[in-house]
Amino acid sequence: MFSSGDNQGCICFMDKEEIKQLNIPTSSGCYQFLDKNKKIIYVGKAANLRKRILSYWRDATPHSPAKYSMLKRVKDIKIIKTDSEIEALLLEANLIKKYQPRYNIVLRDDKRYVYIKISTEEKWPHVFITRKLEKSGRYFGPFVSVEAVRETLKVIRKIWPFRSCRVLPKQSCLYYRIGRCPGVCEGKISEKDYKKIIRQIILFLESKKDKVIKELKSEIDKLENIKTKDKNNEEKITRLKAQLLNLEKVLAHSNILGLIDKYATDIVELAKIMGLPKPPTRIEGYDISNIFNQQAVGSMVVFVDGEASKKDYRKFKIKLTKKLGDPAMLAEVMKRRLKHLDDWGYPDLIIIDGGRAQLNSVYKILQRHKIDTPILSISKGEGLRSALAPDKIFFPKEKKALELPIASPALHIIKRVRDEAHRFAVKYHRQLKRKALLSSNL
Repeated sequence: MFSSGDNQGCICFMDKEEIKQLNIPTSSGCYQFLDKNKKIIYVGKAANLRKRILSYWRDATPHSPAKYSMLKRVKDIKIIKTDSEIEALLLEANLIKKYQPRYNIVLRDDKRYVYIKISTEEKWPHVFITRKLEKSGRYFGPFVSVEAVRETLKVIRKIWPFRSCRVLPKQSCLYYRIGRCPGVCEGKISEKDYKKIIRQIILFLESKKDKVIKELKSEIDKLENIKTKDKNNEEKITRLKAQLLNLEKVLAHSNILGLIDKYATDIVELAKIMGLPKPPTRIEGYDISNIFNQQAVGSMVVFVDGEASKKDYRKFKIKLTKKLGDPAMLAEVMKRRLKHLDDWGYPDLIIIDGGRAQLNSVYKILQRHKIDTPILSISKGEGLRSALAPDKIFFPKEKKALELPIASPALHIIKRVRDEAHRFAVKYHRQLKRKALLSSNL
């Protein structure tokens, strides 16, 4: 039986046709897959529960062997609706931490989790993202999506201003001036009031929004019932009412999961266009930056599940003994990259910023090392530098370039990787150029 109300419900099914007939809500929330013994084997979240759950049983949806194994064991689904996408994201993390579902571990054990940490061991706790778990402080997670966590903290900060700096500065910064930090460094808030903010953030991260609302209303009532009111009390009441209003307003308009879903869609479409057996998890992008062969550098950027993984970025300083073109420089970068397969891992897809010449130079290196990783390059084509010019995608041994529609999700991810590789290469080139200029002036 399935319950579509606000309470948790449970549905039983055998195949996709039966699922289509179920009244699964289109709201945000979490879903739990249960096996025949009613044990939770997987927890997921979605901006649209019906769309997400149905997607598992679409014939065209590519699944890994582990995911196929999971789907064969699903006998029930439990639904938990949430009022916002952020609450679904946080609830998923709390449920995974509580139940340790088998397939959440199997499907994600190859990824580096991120956590939200609150340094409660400090007088003025700060809130930040980390990958390291230490003994001190409070941790919330694990989260797979770094981008989703960043956006979540931005939203939380609109409701409860908090300190994010690792070292307390001597004077207030921009965040204080725009209302995103209470100005603890200049004593703009008492330690007691700041600890209340931290407590509310902790409750919210624990998926206890109702308790937060109850406490805020109780404190507002308490302050409003004080017979002798002063300016400080009035300011507190105004601030608390603003927090209460923002809590509902800001959360309702925060499309965190939509962002994750878009990245996932881009990757799936890219796999289809390239005829890959499954969506690429790790995509590496490469580019070269130099001016007249001066301070020549190469960049390697990494995207995991459609999101930039900056910890895995690498930069290469190219020492030129003779004049080389971009294709030869890219070949040199790839040679050096392949020396680190054991510690950096293998890419599922390589994207080169350039045309056919750049593509062929790198492809030859891969063949020489017997690496069969799929590879493509993207450029505007010769003489086409206008932003309106179509992007051309080149594949090894293919004479004709592919031109995808501007709205193509696959083109979106290819361009994101290409543009990030270009940005990272140019940044490193400018750093070396600046360093060279400073040295020459000494």
